[in-house]
Amino acid sequence: MKPVLCRLTLLLVLTVAAVAQPTVPQNATVNAASYAPPGLPNSSIAQGSIFTIFGLNMGPSSSPPLSYPLQTSLGGVSVKVTSGGTTVNAIPVFVSPGQINAILPGNTPVGTASFTVSYNGTSAASSFQVVASSFGVFTVNSAGNGPGVITDANYQIYGASTSANAGDVSILWGTGLGASAGDDGSAPPKQVDMPNLPLTLYVGLQKATVLYRGRASSTGEDQINFQVPANVTGCHVPVMVQIGDIVSNFVTMPIATGGRVCSDPAGPSATDLSKFLQQGNVNLGYIGLNRSTTTSPGLPPPIGTGQSTTTTTDSGSAVFEKYTAQQISFAQNPFQTYTIGSCVVVAFGGASAIVIDPIKPVGLDAGNAITVTGPHGAKQLTMSSSGGKGFYSASLGGGSGMNAQPLYLDAGSYTVTGPGGADVVSFSKNLNVPQPLTWTNMDSVNTVARASGQDVTWSGGDPSGTVSITGTSFKIGSNPNGSDTVGAIFTCTAPVSAGHFTIPSPVLLSLPASTVISPIPGVSISTSTMAVGTISATTIDPPPSTLNIASVTVSVTSGKNVTYQ
Repeated sequence: MKPVLCRLTLLLVLTVAAVAQPTVPQNATVNAASYAPPGLPNSSIAQGSIFTIFGLNMGPSSSPPLSYPLQTSLGGVSVKVTSGGTTVNAIPVFVSPGQINAILPGNTPVGTASFTVSYNGTSAASSFQVVASSFGVFTVNSAGNGPGVITDANYQIYGASTSANAGDVSILWGTGLGASAGDDGSAPPKQVDMPNLPLTLYVGLQKATVLYRGRASSTGEDQINFQVPANVTGCHVPVMVQIGDIVSNFVTMPIATGGRVCSDPAGPSATDLSKFLQQGNVNLGYIGLNRSTTTSPGLPPPIGTGQSTTTTTDSGSAVFEKYTAQQISFAQNPFQTYTIGSCVVVAFGGASAIVIDPIKPVGLDAGNAITVTGPHGAKQLTMSSSGGKGFYSASLGGGSGMNAQPLYLDAGSYTVTGPGGADVVSFSKNLNVPQPLTWTNMDSVNTVARASGQDVTWSGGDPSGTVSITGTSFKIGSNPNGSDTVGAIFTCTAPVSAGHFTIPSPVLLSLPASTVISPIPGVSISTSTMAVGTISATTIDPPPSTLNIASVTVSVTSGKNVTYQ
C-alpha cells in the first residue's frame, strides 16, 4: 500500500501547485491611471510608467510596504518583460492575488512585448504594446473617468466647494510621460522638466500654459503643473493631455467664476450648491424624454431594397437618487451638466457601451410609475427591475419591423407627473417638446479623418438651446460574446445659435478606428455612429419638497453610421 500512498501524495501536491499557479489572461494589462482597455489608441504602456496587471493567484493577500531602493521582487512576486529580444525585470509596487501594479523600466524597447508573472510558479506569457509615451490621468474613483486627481499648489484635490479659479497653478497627476532618469527605482526620481516632450494640456478644449511636465516624487508617477486658463468654468470641465497623436483619458475638474464653489448654467447655482453640501446630502430627480432618428445604409437584395432606412424611436427614463456631500464632488456627473463649447470622451470595454460610475448613490422611491401626457395621450415610465430602486424607463413609440409602434413624442405641450412614493412626494410639470433642428451637412459626413477634426453644421432649433453632438466607435474583438470589444463615446455641446461646431482632433483621436463588417460579400458597413440634436432642460421649480433639484430634459437627435479613420 505504501507506493499507492506516495503516488496519491504526489498527485495532491501537483494539484495544489497547479491551482496556485498565477493566471494572467490576454489583454489584462492597462495604464495604472487611465485603465484604458487594450485595443484603444491610448492603451499602450509607456516606458518608465506604472502599469496594472489583472489575473488570478498572482500574489499574497496583502502587499508589503515599500522603501527605496525598490526591488524587482515584492512579496515573492516578480514580473519579467521581454521586448525586442531584451528581457527586463519590472518593479512591482503593489501585489495581491488579483492585481499587480509595477513600473516598466525606462530602457524597455518599444514594440510588442510579452511578460510573465512569477509567484508560486510562473504564468503563461501575455502580451502588450510598449511605446515611448502614453499618458494616463489618475481619477478620484480609480476607474479612469470622472473627476481627475488634480490638486492646487498645496496638493489639495479640487472639489465642488474647493474649485480652481482662472490663473491658479494646478497639478495634474498621472503616469506615462515616458522614460526618465531614475526609472530603476534605486532612489526617488529627480524632478526634471521634460520641455521637449510634444505635450499639450487642454482644459475645456483650451490650451493651458504648462509650467512643468516630469516625474513626481515617486518612481513612475508623473505630474504636470499648469495654469488654469480664463473663460472656462463649470463643475465638470473636461481635461486631457495629448502627446503626439496619443490622447490621455478625459477627466474633469471644477472651476469657479469667483469664490471656490463651482456652478453650471443648467445646474444648481453656487449658492444652492453650498447649501446642499452643508446639509450633508442632495436628493435629485431627473426625467428624460428622447426621440432618436437613425439612418442606416441600404443593403442590396435579397437582404434589403438597396435604399437607406430610417428608424425613429421614442423613449423615456427617470432617476431619483440621493448623494452624500462627498459623492457630489467625486461622482462622474451627478447634476447631468456639461461644459458648453467643450467635449468629453468616455472609454468602455465589452459589447455594451455602458459606463458605470463606481460611486453609487442611494435610489429613491417616487411611486409605481411616472406618467407622461401629451398630444397622443398618456404613457407610463415604470420602475425598472434591473435598474434598481429609483430608476424608471419605457419605450414610448416608434421602432422598426413587426414591433414598430406609433410615434409619441411629436413637438407640442406635455405634462409629467409623479404620484409620490416612499421617498419622493407627488409632483407635476408642464413642458414643451421642441421642433428638431436640421443637421445640414449630415449627407456629407460619412468618412471622418480623426487627425483632422470634423465640422458639423445645423439650422433651426431653439436659438437659446443647446446642441449635442455624440459619436461612438467600436473595435470589435474576436470573442463571440463581445467581451473583448472596446470603444469610446464622445459628447460635445454647443449653443444652437452658433450654427456649427468643429469636433477637435484630440477628441476624435481618442476613438478607435471604425470596425467595418460585411454582412454579405461586397457590402461593407461601419459599426460607428454620429448623432446631432437638441437638448432642452426644464427645471421643476420649486422642486418637490423631498427633492433638492428636479428637472425634465428633452432631446431630439438624428444620427447615422459613419467611418472614423
